[in-house]
Amino acid sequence: MTSPLRHPALALLLGLFLAAQLGACSRDEPPAAENSVPAAAAQEAAAPAKPAEAPGGLDQKLGIYIDCYNDLDGRVHDSIRRYSSWIKDMQAGPTGKEVVVYGLYEIGPEQKLGNCRTQFGQAAGMSPALALDGAGKAYMEALDQLQPLVIEAHRYYDRENYKDDQFAQGKALHPRLKAAMESFMAASGKFSDAIELENDKRLEAQMQRLEKEEGRQLPYLHMATMHEAKLLIRMLGEESFPADQAATRLAAYEKITDELLAQLKAQPAEGMSAHNWSFFSQASEDFRKAAKERVRRVRDQVPYSTGEQMMLKPGSDWMVEGSPGKALKTYNTLVERSNKL
Repeated sequence: MTSPLRHPALALLLGLFLAAQLGACSRDEPPAAENSVPAAAAQEAAAPAKPAEAPGGLDQKLGIYIDCYNDLDGRVHDSIRRYSSWIKDMQAGPTGKEVVVYGLYEIGPEQKLGNCRTQFGQAAGMSPALALDGAGKAYMEALDQLQPLVIEAHRYYDRENYKDDQFAQGKALHPRLKAAMESFMAASGKFSDAIELENDKRLEAQMQRLEKEEGRQLPYLHMATMHEAKLLIRMLGEESFPADQAATRLAAYEKITDELLAQLKAQPAEGMSAHNWSFFSQASEDFRKAAKERVRRVRDQVPYSTGEQMMLKPGSDWMVEGSPGKALKTYNTLVERSNKL
């Protein structure tokens, strides 16, 4: 069973809703209250403006799919990682001789899943029809198959019933649980890829229009920085990649980020906006450093030491220099900081 940590889309989808939020930036429309963007014209360049709602159903369709994906998918992958972290052989399942038994996480309230089932059905009926609709249907079906098994397994391990039946129920449950996890991971990958395809086309078109209408101001530079970061992490999140291509992607990220940071220095924000931009700037530097470490390790073919190999597992791999986990963790932080702007 492939570790879900190594699927780069897991991290990438945390950033996809950023593009839907940025949309078509307009200086005529007031900012949302939560963005804390100053209203004065002299201060407008300090942070991206709230987008005007684009016509048609594509934005709404993507927003529904992405919003639910972000609500559900990370927790499911966390639960799968939690389970696979203490099962020595996922093919064989629990032996009953495990020294540490972590069980697995619950994957969300039924109400949240129910809301997304309804919303996915609504999104599929919106125009335009996309291949994404079929991927979304398969994703929710896989999640519906996995959810009751996770509930059963969570209760079993959380109540420590394995101490009373010598892991009998855990062993019997494992084949169905493993199969459902694998089905979900496959559906999750296809769904995230389908979202990425549509989102990338939309984002690139928006970036071209925004640069033409407003120039290389902060709204454009913010969007372009996150776009380059997303393209970069797609490579760095993999176990291996062409080092020369990754270096090219890294250089593109550094160039646009430096341009953004220079403009922030020339036109400093104020108040809470300045606070949020400061955190974003630091996150962009942390991701830059982690990306460089990752590229160097692959480029120079630096093997992991024995100690590093012991840490290359969910929850600790982010501490290993040049690891996919560290790159993914710093990227996730960058996305979180970006979404607060």
